[in-house]
Amino acid sequence: MGFLEYAWSQFFEKDQLKTKLLVSPKNQSPQLFRDETGYVCIFPEPTVEESEEEKTISLMGYRFPADAQGKRQLTSLFRAAVFHCGAHVVCPSFEDYEEWRKDKNSRLAKFTASLIEDTLANSYIIAKHSDKLVDIAFANTLALKRLRLINNLINPATKIMAGLLIRINTGLMKIEPKNEHEVVTRLAELVRGVKEKALLSFTDVSVTLKDEALRVADEIYNTIENAGPITEAPFLPHTEKLGVCSIFSPSYFVNEDINLENDFKECLNFLGGTISSSESEDQTSRKIAEAQAMQVFDSWEHQKDKDKEIISRHENILVDTRFRAVEIPPPDYTNFSRIKIECKSEAHRLIESLLVARDAIDEDPRKMYGVLDLQDMIQVVASKSPRMDVFMLDENISKSYSWIVLLDASRSMNCVKDFALELYVMLAEVANELLLDPSSWGMYAFNDRLLVIKDLKERYNVRVKARIGGLEFEGFTFMSDALEVAGKVIKTRAENLRLITVISDGFPFGYPNIDVALRETLSSLEKRNISVIGVGAKSRRVESFFRSHCIVNTPRDLSKKFSNLYLGASRIAVET
Repeated sequence: MGFLEYAWSQFFEKDQLKTKLLVSPKNQSPQLFRDETGYVCIFPEPTVEESEEEKTISLMGYRFPADAQGKRQLTSLFRAAVFHCGAHVVCPSFEDYEEWRKDKNSRLAKFTASLIEDTLANSYIIAKHSDKLVDIAFANTLALKRLRLINNLINPATKIMAGLLIRINTGLMKIEPKNEHEVVTRLAELVRGVKEKALLSFTDVSVTLKDEALRVADEIYNTIENAGPITEAPFLPHTEKLGVCSIFSPSYFVNEDINLENDFKECLNFLGGTISSSESEDQTSRKIAEAQAMQVFDSWEHQKDKDKEIISRHENILVDTRFRAVEIPPPDYTNFSRIKIECKSEAHRLIESLLVARDAIDEDPRKMYGVLDLQDMIQVVASKSPRMDVFMLDENISKSYSWIVLLDASRSMNCVKDFALELYVMLAEVANELLLDPSSWGMYAFNDRLLVIKDLKERYNVRVKARIGGLEFEGFTFMSDALEVAGKVIKTRAENLRLITVISDGFPFGYPNIDVALRETLSSLEKRNISVIGVGAKSRRVESFFRSHCIVNTPRDLSKKFSNLYLGASRIAVET
């Protein structure tokens, strides 16, 4: 498993329809927000840096040596972020602050609500998953090492926020005994009261937290607001990003075993976790953690290498096209699952109709004329049967199919993207059922870049499906170039039927004479005995280019119209 799969294996909420987990190399800090369906958690992806001196791996602003200990500690940091966001998702109460936020400073209101909600999240982990506290304490200890000297901060409000953030997460006071010290101590006591009540609520359902949380939020907000201007909203590096945060140094190189340090022991003790009293038990758990980390890293690096190989192979095909690049979309399996639910019944309907029709084409009944089958004839004569179908089978219909499905993922398709993705998933499910050889079919999307969804060498697995969910509709419409690439890919196949299907609104755009180029490409494919079917996604424009086409306004239209076109192409392939 890679880091995304690992995040799902560790996440508290397992329903992938309710929560979307993403891992992105573009993010420095975790992100947590809601979309129209549920929560979205985006976790940073590690990066590998190599120099002549050493190889390091980085995550969330920390750099680790690329050895067993470094990978173990980075994986622990990653888990801490997953546990933290997971706790927010399973016991959310962010909506409790909607009314309270009105007419307040957005940065300070966000910081205050997050501070209390982080306390509730930690309380959930303490009460329900105490074995996870080691990773939380580890991440908190790392944050202490990156923390700038709070007393050197100029803004009193930032001092209070930084001191309070550290105090309620680690139990340590990082402000010297001055005015801010007393303020932080008083506010931390209020938060501790919320924490105690939260822990009680897990055993006593009659305990409610909303009123107490809002009262404490008011006190924290008003105290910090009176301290000075609000210039940022501090947050721990492994927790969800709130905005500008300058209280930590940009990076920190971790070249020591954090779990052996006193700060770690204090952080763990503050959270209520326990340290193994047996050295042998500690060594065993350390070896298990290192083995797990190595497995995650090896799988992640292996997939990265496979993706690079796929991209490199397709870059060679792109030489004579105008595509800017070839890419693999980021995975989003939750989005794929939501799309599939919407079109699942119609996909089954289309699969059934094509299977029945294909079986009819595949039938090769006994002949009533031709070359005699002597064995059959002897049996008929001996039994005095009136049968006349004693002639040999031709057995020349050994049909095979190869198929490339293209999706127009350009900006012009953005208004029908949900519908287009439903059609795309339907055809993917059909191809997976009809073509038993996974190497005989592939999937691509295109705009002014070529997007590899399923390479011919890949199976239709969770990773491929997740790429469908991760598609973004943007850029120009280089349809001619996409068909040219698909033609080059499919021409290597020796099947009877070689088919390319394009889902589009039928508006090629992006360079001069692109309409002419599209017609020339379609003509070239036809001469090479490659069939092309255009599927117009709520658009009749495909009629202008594709001889074989269907206009679909609903998934049911695809079930009705596409099967006829597919079977027509199959019959032609059989006859030729």
